[in-house]
Amino acid sequence: MTDCEKKTLKLHLLFSFFNGSSMGVTWSLYEVVARKALGASAFQITLLVMGLPFAWLLSSVFTNAMQTQKSYRPFLIGAGMVRMAAMSGMFWVHSPWQYLALMVAYLVPLGVINPAQNFVLARNYPDEHRGAWFGIATSVTNGMSLITAILGGALLDVNQQWFRPIFFAVGTLGAVASFILASIPVPRRETLERWENPVKKIFHIFKKDKKFWIFERNFFIYGCGFLILSPVIPLFMVDALGMTYKEISFARGVLGVLGVIVFSPFTGRFMDKHNPFVYAGKIFALLALFPVMLFVGGFAGKSAVYGAYILYSLAMAGITIVWNIGSIFFAQKDSEATYQSIHITMTGVRGLIAPLFGFMAMHFFGYYTAFVLSFVLFITASTMMVHAAKTNAD
Repeated sequence: MTDCEKKTLKLHLLFSFFNGSSMGVTWSLYEVVARKALGASAFQITLLVMGLPFAWLLSSVFTNAMQTQKSYRPFLIGAGMVRMAAMSGMFWVHSPWQYLALMVAYLVPLGVINPAQNFVLARNYPDEHRGAWFGIATSVTNGMSLITAILGGALLDVNQQWFRPIFFAVGTLGAVASFILASIPVPRRETLERWENPVKKIFHIFKKDKKFWIFERNFFIYGCGFLILSPVIPLFMVDALGMTYKEISFARGVLGVLGVIVFSPFTGRFMDKHNPFVYAGKIFALLALFPVMLFVGGFAGKSAVYGAYILYSLAMAGITIVWNIGSIFFAQKDSEATYQSIHITMTGVRGLIAPLFGFMAMHFFGYYTAFVLSFVLFITASTMMVHAAKTNAD
């Protein structure tokens, strides 16, 4: 391991520690807080879960600006400051709409952080180790997320109005993570790009790089299956099953990340040896069992939901790797951030569509229709990835 690789790994693990600490309560309970503490409606919950996709949708705009500069550091520092400012505003929140606006403001900087992270990892980690090092960092992220999810759930069960100081702490930790990522030394970009229309740029790259287009098309189908469930699950847990903060944080924040913590270093190594088509096809098939188990949970109760999240965490040990660094497989030098920004922009596009379909399926036909629809999309994406692995991944 080179000195650059060692230093990057140390700072990357430190970034993962703080980033994971900020994620535990956010990812496992932020919609639940809106429902329980502020009385958010089903439609407001749907808009809330569309906040992260909105951040992804803006990613290409942010990355276009970043690609005109030699260093991404100022953008990462700015992202950290926005995260802290947004969560500071939680002390004055008294309605679901105020809460929604601040959560979206907190999530938008991820459209800067994720592409910048890809550029750093692509430059400072060699191809043969990148998946393994990212897998270890992912375990650290999710380990800290597990701890803070347990703590956050326990505190909110004592007094759910404590979400205000809890989310302020989340914003501070998230800001520190962004500042640490900005401190990782990375070679200056050799080629600067001029500002381009983000939409035209995406279509140009898809036209030029057919394999990347096929990968993104199949990933889009998988993502719709995943995001259809985003407004359904919190309402299913709170309203249909009557689960408490602790029970939900245990399912989503503990069982939902255990597999990621344990298996990410191994799935990262697997990624180093296989192309993204093969890798994603197998993981999507495993994830298809998640909505099946949720379906069963409607009849068998909370135990089946816990089982669903065990399966989910095993699948996410692979999904997390391929989602974050799969685009590097296709990218040319100096275009790593651009390719990842396209990848997460596509996440944003489906994130503004799929939750609405999930909401309508739930509203008109019930929870179980949404679970079946999700299963069908997962299996379709898996089949198409396996086919692509045979025909396009030479």
